[in-house]
Amino acid sequence: MRRSREGYEIYPVADAIGGISPTAHDNAMQRMIQAGAQPVNAISLVAELQRDWGRARADELRSILRWYFPKLQEIRAQN
Repeated sequence: MRRSREGYEIYPVADAIGGISPTAHDNAMQRMIQAGAQPVNAISLVAELQRDWGRARADELRSILRWYFPKLQEIRAQN
């Protein structure tokens, strides 16, 4: 993986960003990948940030995920 000029690794959250059209989004993602970025999705980002599911506030994230997965299936079924 290449790093930014400042030394950061770049992980754009592919399903949390958009463009004015699917084509614009896809082209932007391809430019980032060509520059060395490693796309991730929102769930993988959340899992990385949470790390310890035994923490006191982990249930707050669980409640979001309990909403997210059925909603995602609903959205996919509409497309």
